Amino acid sequence: MYNKFSQFGKDWEEGVNFERLRKERLQKTREAMGRHGLQAMVVFAPANTRYITGIRWSTFPAPGVVRYTVVPIEGEPVHFELGGDYGRVKENTTWMQGRIKVAVPIADLAAASDAAKKKALDEWASGIKKVLKENGAANGKIGFDLLNLSMIEPLENANIKYVDGTMAMLEARMIKTQDELQLLRIASRIADAGFYTMEQMIKPGVRETEIWAEMTKTMMVLGAESVTGIFTSGGRTNPYYRLEGSDRILGPGDLVISDICAVYMGYYTCVVRTFVVGNKPTSEQKALYRECYDYLCKAVEACKAGVGTDKVAEALPGGSFEDYSLQIAHGLGLGLHELPRIIRVWSMDNPIKLKPNMYLAMETYAGKPGGSQGVRLEENYVITENGYEMFSRYPFDEKML
Repeated sequence: MYNKFSQFGKDWEEGVNFERLRKERLQKTREAMGRHGLQAMVVFAPANTRYITGIRWSTFPAPGVVRYTVVPIEGEPVHFELGGDYGRVKENTTWMQGRIKVAVPIADLAAASDAAKKKALDEWASGIKKVLKENGAANGKIGFDLLNLSMIEPLENANIKYVDGTMAMLEARMIKTQDELQLLRIASRIADAGFYTMEQMIKPGVRETEIWAEMTKTMMVLGAESVTGIFTSGGRTNPYYRLEGSDRILGPGDLVISDICAVYMGYYTCVVRTFVVGNKPTSEQKALYRECYDYLCKAVEACKAGVGTDKVAEALPGGSFEDYSLQIAHGLGLGLHELPRIIRVWSMDNPIKLKPNMYLAMETYAGKPGGSQGVRLEENYVITENGYEMFSRYPFDEKML
């Protein structure tokens, strides 16, 4: 369905219903836990905590395990927040009233004495155990989306039956709800605006960083929480330099690639366009562009509900680990790379059937070994009952086709 709602919520149209969004994401988490025989999950990844609770942190990464969320299969989530953010999170998340607690930041224990480490780790494990007991989950399998060596002993001392819960959370997030799709539509519009800014600025004498800065400004003004990605040009397009711009000055005839990973309400875009500086691409550049474009179209057209990811992988060129980040499809959502992940090297013997409301990024690359330049393209789209709906709508460069 073409996006017909505006960006912000209003009293006269629904748009994104955030209460429904949080409720449905939590329900999908519980369903995935049930399929994996888990009585509870303990999550540390920011995307998983946001999916379960709606809690958002600042964009700079916290060092390891400093916050965590416990979600019982038959109880409400309890979040343990870092002391410096505890008051803000408790005040903001009214729907979590009474279920925000102070975290034990075990990532910061490296320089502590052995006695202090043991005390902190035991307190960390006992806090989790208390939530499990209160929700009748203490004796079952508990999924963790992250485990490190320092956690093992305190978890065993607390008699917590820890198992790897990574797949449960990946499966929960794989099928998008209607509100998630609306947020992804808005994110795509923000990325489109970034490409427009990019195309208007491409000319000889402008540095990569200048264009990337203006693109980022455009997207942040439109509501992006953060913008990361790739901006590279000329000889840096082959081999493909995965950098967010440099001080390289654009020259006539340069190919320019940008991969925009704009985040809106936590939801990512991962979309790529390639342009040429000037109006006269060479025959070699056009051939590379056509090759990459044809790869992309063939792989996207293979994506239909009921089709296995092995069949989609067959439509992609290459397939070794050397091609992993160049010829690939992957899920998008609160994480940049979610399920399904599609590449020949593993999709052939462990396929996943595509289902409606799976949201994908398909990315392809064309560049000859030893060649001077390369082309990369990527689209974002949702699987529907009858095919797919394209969310990334910025036009391809017609003069290259």
